[in-house]
Amino acid sequence: MPEVIIDRRIVQDTWQHWQPELPPQGDYWFTVEEWRERRGLPYHGQLGLQVETDQPLEELAPYLAEAALVIVRFSSFTDGRGHSLARLLRHRYGFTGELRASGDVFRDSLHELERCGFNSFALRSGETAENALLGLGLFSEAYQSSVAPPEPLFRRRLTGIVSRPEGD
Repeated sequence: MPEVIIDRRIVQDTWQHWQPELPPQGDYWFTVEEWRERRGLPYHGQLGLQVETDQPLEELAPYLAEAALVIVRFSSFTDGRGHSLARLLRHRYGFTGELRASGDVFRDSLHELERCGFNSFALRSGETAENALLGLGLFSEAYQSSVAPPEPLFRRRLTGIVSRPEGD
């Protein structure tokens, strides 16, 4: 089983891409098209759905209540649409399950992906989970608000959530 990062921990990925020859129980992820065809057939397990960065979320929205996992597949790290999808999934659609970035995902991209709402990462070939985790610790604070943390730095300082550096 490949390793993934979930909630800043390295774990074995128990999810599989569904194939017709697999048994009807297990934690499988489907493309939206595959799930439309498969929906209603006997199935026992958790549901995951994968979208590409260019897919409208309206195609995914009817199935979000059933999904424990949503995978946003980045064909290129320069494609910022996946960041927008994550934020929309968390804020507009209220998705609280595992939100995984996959495809062209690597150490230097994890910090920004996490700020947009991703809490799970399937890394590109050649990246190690141990090295990638270091990318989540590169920055201790961010000025702007985001999905994580939702408050901007000045407000976190006012409420005491952030400690002031020595000499401030």
